[in-house]
Amino acid sequence: MIVPMMKYSFLVYHKERALFMEDIMGLGVVQVILKGAFEDDKTQELQFEIKEAEHILAAFRKRDKAAREKVAENLNLPLPSLSVISELEKELEKQKHECASLASQIEMLEPWGEFNWESIKKLESKTGLQLRFCQHPESKFNADWQEDFPLQIVDKKNGRVYFIIFQEDVNAELPLVPLALPKQSLSALKQQFDDCETKIAAINKELNYYASTYQFDIELSIAIARDQLNLHVANLNIELRNEDTLLVLEGWCPKTKRTDLENYLEEKKVVFVAQKPTPEEVPPVLLKNNRFTKLFEPIGTMFSLPHYSELDLTVYFAPFFLLFFGFCLGDAGYGVIFILVGTLLKFKIKGPNRSYLTLIQLFGISTTIIGYLSGTLFGLEMAKEPIFASQKEIFLSQDQLFNVALAIGFVQIIFGMAVNVYKQVIFHGWLAGISKLGWIIASLCTLDLLVLERLTSVTGILVWVGVAMIVFFGSPKDGWLKSFGLGLADLYNVTGIAGDLLSYIRLFALGVSSAILGLVVNSIALSAKGIPYVGIGVFILILVIGHGANMMLASLSAFVHPMRLTFVEFYKNTGFLGGGKPYKPLAREVEGLKESLTE
Repeated sequence: MIVPMMKYSFLVYHKERALFMEDIMGLGVVQVILKGAFEDDKTQELQFEIKEAEHILAAFRKRDKAAREKVAENLNLPLPSLSVISELEKELEKQKHECASLASQIEMLEPWGEFNWESIKKLESKTGLQLRFCQHPESKFNADWQEDFPLQIVDKKNGRVYFIIFQEDVNAELPLVPLALPKQSLSALKQQFDDCETKIAAINKELNYYASTYQFDIELSIAIARDQLNLHVANLNIELRNEDTLLVLEGWCPKTKRTDLENYLEEKKVVFVAQKPTPEEVPPVLLKNNRFTKLFEPIGTMFSLPHYSELDLTVYFAPFFLLFFGFCLGDAGYGVIFILVGTLLKFKIKGPNRSYLTLIQLFGISTTIIGYLSGTLFGLEMAKEPIFASQKEIFLSQDQLFNVALAIGFVQIIFGMAVNVYKQVIFHGWLAGISKLGWIIASLCTLDLLVLERLTSVTGILVWVGVAMIVFFGSPKDGWLKSFGLGLADLYNVTGIAGDLLSYIRLFALGVSSAILGLVVNSIALSAKGIPYVGIGVFILILVIGHGANMMLASLSAFVHPMRLTFVEFYKNTGFLGGGKPYKPLAREVEGLKESLTE
């Protein structure tokens, strides 16, 4: 559900401004309404400081944990400024690039050994010859070149021939393009490379010390800077009244948290006005759901938060999403693996991320149940296995699975329409819901007429009642003529409903494709089992790799396609608007960071 918001207007004496804003930030329940004033020189300065600190923190976290913990004991360096650490990071990258360049140059010179370029120049000056250093694949080396050119082979390495051509005529055409070798000796390059590695080791040692010792200090500095930025932006949006002696600040507070705010305001004798948002205003969105539904909030927010003036659909799509995932993955064995992985990881992972593991467990339970009903266990057809012979009647055939997928789709579409009716009635009045109710009646009656054929004499009449409700109540608020026109145009949506229904065939198709791939893996593994001596090992290896790859691929599809059915088919039939902005109160991040440290 969406938590109702209250709009507060505070009237504060200018001398009490700083204390009031600090107290509001300490309460952490008011989201300041920004009126456009949110950037100046200080804002940009704080944003740059935060960005720089976040970059450093990210670099610290990428560092090898063992290397960070193995810092030299004799190091006792104070925490430098962020700019100094940033310069160290830049110098490290520069040295790494330099080291890579030197390594490449050394690799080019090593086949030629140690020589002095000055000696080469003297030789060329005295003899009038030009020395051209060349290399060529040994398999394509033309032996005639040794007769056609004054040529000396220096080395053969890694399938290549390294040779020097002594060119008498500068304008003579050579068989290939000479190498552009580094103009330093091999020993000089190796010395530079060693110096460079020494610098890298020294910088890494220093940065590892900072990362090991001062990571929390960097996190704390980021939290402090963010708090300063948020407080500064809030101050920029205070209106000045009565010759700047009175200040007016407006903000949103959830109804569930208004008690703490109003107790403070009454205690401090702050003048305020609380009122419900007007239809023109767009308050921020705060979701509140039960433990089960809350697990699916991250999935819903991947698309969009609901608009404040509509329903939170999380509670409505969560059971369907769970069912869809199991249907798409469709293998009881894979479901058991999901349950085991989620359970085992819960012993290791603590904090808010445990909710994702609970979701994995639920996905596993759904997959296990649906996979069992479809008769698939690690690609095996359970109906053909003697151990499951007594349960053959439970397993669904492919035709039955196809029909179930369509039935689930029809149920969700009708349910979505019902949610839309409910939304229209509570937000816009009962007249606004008649057209959507007409679609439900017409759809159910059409199902009976074309498929069920149970009450055709009644549904044959009711289908026209539903059509009439659609046509004559297209948009009651716009007058009868426009409403009639919009209702007629809305009838075209019947093709959209048919298309939506067909989209649910993907539930059947993905489940079957996962089972077929599992069956193929089993077949390949069995064929390899007969290999002498290593057959059993190859058999197990193919099963592990094959089913692992199939499960990962199928899991991705089982997550993506239910999202598509939810965000396109279901959301469309519920009339979902979206575009809500999250509730972000003015609160101290520092306090939350310190609490997480104590935990």
